[in-house]
Amino acid sequence: MFSSFIPSIEWLHLNDYPGQVARCRFSLANYQDSCFADIGMTIPDHLTKAVPKRRAEYLAGRYLARALLAPQGFADFTLLRGEDRAPQWPPCIAGAISHNADTALCAVHLEPGLGGVGVDVETHMPTARAEELWGAIVSEEEYDVIRTLPLPFNHALTLVFSAKESLFKALYPQVRSYFDFLDARLVALDTQRQAFELELLKPLTPSYHIGRRFSGRYWQDGDDVTTFIFV
Repeated sequence: MFSSFIPSIEWLHLNDYPGQVARCRFSLANYQDSCFADIGMTIPDHLTKAVPKRRAEYLAGRYLARALLAPQGFADFTLLRGEDRAPQWPPCIAGAISHNADTALCAVHLEPGLGGVGVDVETHMPTARAEELWGAIVSEEEYDVIRTLPLPFNHALTLVFSAKESLFKALYPQVRSYFDFLDARLVALDTQRQAFELELLKPLTPSYHIGRRFSGRYWQDGDDVTTFIFV
């Protein structure tokens, strides 16, 4: 049954990243709770009352994490979440997970002082939703910038939303401090190179100070956009 839920894993090769990134498509129609047992996992307590969609997303991400962690010496590792709801990676491992309605991604690398990683996949939000939500995602200055991009506004806003999500995932395990979408700003987005740059507007640690910038990349796949940051 599991092979009909997740038929295969795709390995993504990203230049300058010292780890591995994996992606899979999963079929909600073919999900059953028995899929957990099929790979030797149990449904965690916090999902006992969750709808099948949430369980399917969770399992797809954890399945990828297990596949990526095995070559690092953590065979059959079950990635749990902590009290702060963040994934609890093994010692000396940095990682990130993301998913949307039918896609899951995971990035993992050994972390001997290299820094964090963030990956995020989003489906383009509808135009009306973008017009309603932009003030919670970008400042008026950023709004003016993304209006000039050669992308539909809802695509551009989804991209910036995803980029800021990736930044949070890359930094949070190190700073253990929450920060908001408006605590970072878009300073550059190159649609030819599919690259972006964000700048912190809030001090998090002495190393992650106001004005520190972070470069990332993105790619489009149909109605989905994926962003990636390696700090």
